[in-house]
Amino acid sequence: MAAFIHSDEARSAAAKAVRDWLGAEPDTTSALLLVDLFGKLRVVLFSKGNSAIGDVAPLIDGLAHVCGPWWTGDALAASSLDENTRSIFVAALEASRPDEAEARLHIVDRHRSRTAWFSDTAPQPWAAPKDGPPIIVFYSFKGGLGRSTLLAAFAIQRARAGQRVCVVDFDLDSPGIGRLLSADSDGLTAQWGLVDFLLEHQMPDLQFNDYWHRCDRVSAEGEIRVMPAGRLKESAGENATYPDKLGRVDMEESPAAHESGLWKLLNRIRDEMRPDWILLDARTGISEPAGQLLSGFSHLHVLLGTIQEQSWLGLDIVLDRLGKDRILADEPQAEVLLVQAMVPVNEPGQWARKTFAGQSEQAFEDRYYAAADASQDRFWTVDDKQSQDAPHVPWPIEYDPRLASFGDISEVADALCAGSHGSIGAQIVSRFVAEEKL
Repeated sequence: MAAFIHSDEARSAAAKAVRDWLGAEPDTTSALLLVDLFGKLRVVLFSKGNSAIGDVAPLIDGLAHVCGPWWTGDALAASSLDENTRSIFVAALEASRPDEAEARLHIVDRHRSRTAWFSDTAPQPWAAPKDGPPIIVFYSFKGGLGRSTLLAAFAIQRARAGQRVCVVDFDLDSPGIGRLLSADSDGLTAQWGLVDFLLEHQMPDLQFNDYWHRCDRVSAEGEIRVMPAGRLKESAGENATYPDKLGRVDMEESPAAHESGLWKLLNRIRDEMRPDWILLDARTGISEPAGQLLSGFSHLHVLLGTIQEQSWLGLDIVLDRLGKDRILADEPQAEVLLVQAMVPVNEPGQWARKTFAGQSEQAFEDRYYAAADASQDRFWTVDDKQSQDAPHVPWPIEYDPRLASFGDISEVADALCAGSHGSIGAQIVSRFVAEEKL
């Protein structure tokens, strides 16, 4: 009995087979390896001046052998296709990136979901702070690391400095920051929130203030406006409608589309609220909302992690997205601030800090930094690692039991403005002060 071939094994074997075949076919300008929604494989071959393709029989036989049932049997010459079909494959070829080992090979993967994780980089809606407030995403691959608390700490710090902060809860599957920064100590939030706005943003006469509440009890002379994910708890005797509304929200829309709900939300925040900061609390894991928020439109990505392997497996994926993938597309890396969460105190904490620092340096060298000969003006390179402000240098937060058991944010607001939370807040601010001086 033949050994079972897994889909990723077939994909890797197919890429190698096409590389080997191209090595003997100098007149073939490009080969497009397509992986469809079901993992099935086909190849489209392009030749110089639409001339005849060489002998494809060895390629077809080789792919059938190494890919088994994953091979469709389609090895198509682009020159033989009708104009409409050929134009589709030409567009796919132009939108793809060349293989690192063989520049004539291009691989295109089709996806059913989480499309934002694979889409082209989304443009920033404006330059910050020159043309609008900095947009900052707070993300952790695993939950329970204090991500929302860190976001709340920064919001309180800036509000107490007399600034206006807008907070949006994008953790749609497990909302939290809306209630953490609620309108009162009883947990009151706006009646409508992000899921409602994403459903209703195209409707006429929309009242934007319906989707917000203010958290005044910790903001001092500043202001914190909060868009919760939505109201999970309905009035007595009413059925919960949040799951129904969430099931209608399309988070698969392209993050680069200027007509998307996310794009309209950000522009309405800037134009109508005129905040100094926009803070977005991302969903954990490889979720649709996280894919959009990590697509590159934000001005800074605050990433939380620990020394645990599970944490780094997730952060590696994010660093590829924000670093290596952008370099391959000849785009500068997205800006990152790395936070080490849940650091033990005393001697165990020293060991944890040293371990995390080593892990982060290696991960950023492999997945984020450009080569030393890259343009210093456009890219973070390995030569920049010695800087104390380098992206891989982690900012630790020591574990504080007070932050694990408080009842209301006002009880710990002073603590969140000092210590490691205060240091991280100052570091975030410095990123944009320095940029403003350029």
